[in-house]
Amino acid sequence: MKLEDIGEISLRDYKPVKYFPFQNEAGAPFILTSEPFNYLEAFLQSELNSIKRDSTGKNKENLKKAIYFTKLSQDFYNSSLSANMPSKGTLLYYSFINLVKVYLIKNGYDLETKMEHHGLTLPSNSRDVLNLAKKDNGVIFIFQEFAKTLGKEIKNEEGLDIQFQDLLRDLPEIHEISYALNLFPGTKRKFLPVDIKIRTNNQHNKLFYTISYEKKFDKLMKTEKFSKNILKEKLQKLDIENDLSCNHYKSKLNINYTPKSPTSWKMCYPRLVEDIESLGIFPMITRAGYRYYLDLDNSRLHRLSSILAFAFYLGTVARYRPTLNEDILKGKYQSAINEAIVSCPNQFFYLLVSYITKQVCAIPMAKIN
Repeated sequence: MKLEDIGEISLRDYKPVKYFPFQNEAGAPFILTSEPFNYLEAFLQSELNSIKRDSTGKNKENLKKAIYFTKLSQDFYNSSLSANMPSKGTLLYYSFINLVKVYLIKNGYDLETKMEHHGLTLPSNSRDVLNLAKKDNGVIFIFQEFAKTLGKEIKNEEGLDIQFQDLLRDLPEIHEISYALNLFPGTKRKFLPVDIKIRTNNQHNKLFYTISYEKKFDKLMKTEKFSKNILKEKLQKLDIENDLSCNHYKSKLNINYTPKSPTSWKMCYPRLVEDIESLGIFPMITRAGYRYYLDLDNSRLHRLSSILAFAFYLGTVARYRPTLNEDILKGKYQSAINEAIVSCPNQFFYLLVSYITKQVCAIPMAKIN
């Protein structure tokens, strides 16, 4: 088979249909914004202004809360920009968790009606292991509810411990620098850069997707996992004779669709997205658009949950553990932590604002810093 025989790029209204996990519509345009907080506040305010009837007042009240938490998140982040560690870690955590509250409100959670808990603790006898909070039906555990709403629930029955080293390894933003510093001896890199295309056949009545990656990664990563478990279950390998530099895979999922039917797209696109998400593929935003990575270890946590837990650890150590804080900031993880507090916030903000608005938010190429 030749590369051009795999199938055409699927189009909707003459625009390529791409994979995004934000519950956006197929073929959704980019929302280019240099200020995701300002865009989110305007989005929420527009929703509030559009409410004509609200017999209980609940919808308006929740949107007002969402706007409040958005402003709070932005204020904490702005304060963090002029702060140094360890204060910076605390301010970032409060920025993150307030934006998480906006996401939960938009997904139907009634905050302020029950006791709320971070959902995580750092026991006094622990240096680098967080604990999941024990279940209590009278409490909203923010971390657990966030993970569940993102679609990657974390259950106490699977273990209460979250290792700080695992959190660092779960942050793709610092993956390369961490391996360059040999922070994870005995392990291989796990974030495989992949190219995802949503395609159609020549008759334009079937939808499927393809995944490809450069063969050079076969020596660096555990790419043999493509022949095991869910990757084997969902994908079939293609032999492409005119592209010897990449490995190509086609989804076993083939969906009947009608290209000019909005109803058909509304039914088919979420099925494709769900299938791709189940593989452990996630987006990373760059100034040149979105890039995609496959987590070959299929980590326990969603990447946004990992960022939140990482910030919780830094904030908790800063507030309650001055001796441990000194060890962490000047220990072997210092460079990785410093890199993470610079590179993770924008990823968290843009991705979570996309989840909240169900739109594809992106950084304008004209943005200089």
